[in-house]
Amino acid sequence: MNVATHYFLFFKLFSFVCYSDQLQQLNIGAFFYENEFEYQRAFESAILRINSENKSNFKLLPIIKKLSSYDGPIALKREVHAYTKLQDLFQLHSLHTDIVRIRKFKRNEDYRILWKSIKGERRIVLDCSPNILLDLLKAAVPFDLTGQFNHLFLTNLDTHSSEIKSFRDNPTFAMNVTAVRLKLNDDFYKHSLAHKRDFANIKFHRQPLKVTLIYDALMLYGIALKNITTNYPTIQRYVNCEYNEYNSTYSSPAGSYVYNSMINVRISPLDGVHFRSGSLLFDDNGQRTGFEIEMYEPLHDYGTAFWNTKGQITQQHTGANVLKKIVYRVATRIGEPYFMEKFCFFFFYDCKNNYFNRILHSSTAKTENVTHNGRYMGYAVDLIEALSKEIGFEYIFVPVADNGYGKYNKETKQWNGIIGELINNDAHMGICDLTITQARKTVVDFTVPFMQLGISILAYQKPTESKAWSAFLDPFTVDVWIYVMISIFIIALLFIFMARISRDEWENPHPCNKDPICLENKWNISNSFWLTMGSIMTAGSDILPCSASMRTFNAMWWIFAVIIANSYTANLAAFLTNSKMEGSISGIQDLAEQTKVKFGTMEGGSTFTFFSESNETTYRLAYNLMQNNDPPAYTKDNKEGVDRVLKNNGSYMFLMETTSLEYNTERNCKLKMLGEKFGEKHYAIAVPFGAEYRSNLSVAILKLSERGELFQLKNKWWKNHNNTCHEGVQMDASETPDMTFSEVRGIFYTLGVGVIVAYTVGIFEFLIYTQKVAAAEKLTFKKAFLKEIIFVLCVWNNKKPLKLASSNSSKATSPNAP
Repeated sequence: MNVATHYFLFFKLFSFVCYSDQLQQLNIGAFFYENEFEYQRAFESAILRINSENKSNFKLLPIIKKLSSYDGPIALKREVHAYTKLQDLFQLHSLHTDIVRIRKFKRNEDYRILWKSIKGERRIVLDCSPNILLDLLKAAVPFDLTGQFNHLFLTNLDTHSSEIKSFRDNPTFAMNVTAVRLKLNDDFYKHSLAHKRDFANIKFHRQPLKVTLIYDALMLYGIALKNITTNYPTIQRYVNCEYNEYNSTYSSPAGSYVYNSMINVRISPLDGVHFRSGSLLFDDNGQRTGFEIEMYEPLHDYGTAFWNTKGQITQQHTGANVLKKIVYRVATRIGEPYFMEKFCFFFFYDCKNNYFNRILHSSTAKTENVTHNGRYMGYAVDLIEALSKEIGFEYIFVPVADNGYGKYNKETKQWNGIIGELINNDAHMGICDLTITQARKTVVDFTVPFMQLGISILAYQKPTESKAWSAFLDPFTVDVWIYVMISIFIIALLFIFMARISRDEWENPHPCNKDPICLENKWNISNSFWLTMGSIMTAGSDILPCSASMRTFNAMWWIFAVIIANSYTANLAAFLTNSKMEGSISGIQDLAEQTKVKFGTMEGGSTFTFFSESNETTYRLAYNLMQNNDPPAYTKDNKEGVDRVLKNNGSYMFLMETTSLEYNTERNCKLKMLGEKFGEKHYAIAVPFGAEYRSNLSVAILKLSERGELFQLKNKWWKNHNNTCHEGVQMDASETPDMTFSEVRGIFYTLGVGVIVAYTVGIFEFLIYTQKVAAAEKLTFKKAFLKEIIFVLCVWNNKKPLKLASSNSSKATSPNAP
């Protein structure tokens, strides 16, 4: 703001000059109130220096008149006022009344009314006298206008003479204050013998501005008189200083001449040290040019920048030791695994779903009375801690009230969530799973990303169900198995009758005997069933038909057997492993081209914005489907979306960022990521526009990335080391899973039953045979059984003698026979 552009010539305050009759002595007068001792000393000091350094033929004689407060104000025209300094703001107010609000106040009135009328404002420009500034600011404290994120600009050039420094250690006064003052001339205090002792205090500007201006105006007046008396020894001797009837003074030709001479004075480098405020140069209108205004922090009294009459601003390099200590407020939101309150968790094994689960027991933070940052944990907490150590700053976490990321409301034209906190200057930075979007970049700045991600589909993963022992029968339904069994029985019987009517199936039982007594048909019930069963089991048989009719009949049966066997084999693996997907959805395109499975995303989030603003056909189609869903497909946060996926058992899918998706799938075996990720995104730390610490944060993030600390942090908070999901979940259709015993145990049961039945039949045959041996050899059943069982156990003996007939005949002819 050009607060000093319209300052008029200072010496106009001292234009009432009377001259004596003697040319060598010139009287110069001044009016001062009784309490204006500093102004009087400045006037006398300037006269003393002019007279001591003057080489002309004149000498100034000061004439001072004291006024009391009862005398009333001096009738002088005030050329400088607040409206001139603030003209740019007044013009802006006339154009945008909703952006700039103006309030007027008077001395000694109730200042609380003023502050109450602007409660909630963050940026205030205040123009007031230094002697009421302290009372004004004290009245602003109850209205939350002096907090850390409030900004105050003081336009009065004498602010340095106020008592504002008393707020330096006041905890209720944390606002950012900027003031302005006229830049003084260092060379004046260095070279002037009379002011060397003041050089050490120049930076404190302990004197009011008017003291400096009085001194410089008189010095300029003295230089002009010197030039006049050198060229024109004679000066008008008298000027009437009385007021006329119109309450104004008579003009003097000499006064105008002196005025013009002062404007046109060209100060040499040597004369430049005569002025406290630097070189005095004026334009044709008598306005001063070439001066500088310093912007500074008045509480700690350090400069920040210089402004000159050309409109240029030069930054000052302020030492870190004079900067105000800042505790950075970090806005964030509750959400795993980025930012969470510290809790105790108990882990238990879910036998039904075959994975570890956890339950919340109690809050460690509340139990141990942990406060401030110690209450929280998570990826964002660790990242900010690492950055604070890398850069060196203090911070405090501030969870946002609405737990939102930042959504723009078109009706109120306001942002909520973390972005709103930054826009309103209630936070220095914002961190969580906050995505960089174009809309957010128009209102805040972002650091370099600390995480790269995309979008994918969160789907329900049905756990593997325990198979029944008869699972190997699932490829065919019960009625198919019944029809197959009936077919085997009928075909076997038909085979018997077909063989009996076929002439070529009757064969000579003894081929060496050319003249057999009878013919034999080998297709009895046993052989017929054996051939039928062998064909259906693709095992074949050692006996085959001979006649053309039988072979034709058998070929048709083989065709049927091959089809049945291959159909069973083709479907067996799928039924045993459940690897066959219940749907055909493998990515976002499949999801967008169907209507059976509903899907959605978090309303107002970056994923929602990605679909709503995309011009790609697939993404636009998906957005339209989400818009038309009933009930609404959108959720208020990711947690609600995850819960809906679990609750709907596959009829609802959730579109979310891959980082959150990976975190949830690591901890719940009923969830899985479906398809490839798309729509590349980045997480970064948000800061207010123009924040000077943004570059430092970016550099620190890059250093952490290069050292691998960002990767370690993600591994720490994402990886679930108790994850057992791979032990019992469905596999994708593209994978070839291994079958477990539970899936094929029915086949083993069938084999076992068959072996038991076979051995049961064999044992009965053995017992019947043993009974025959006992009868033939005249032995008891026990002895015959022991004899036969011992022979059976001699597995190395494969030859068995025929003793039944020989034993009978020998016993009959033996003399020792009983």
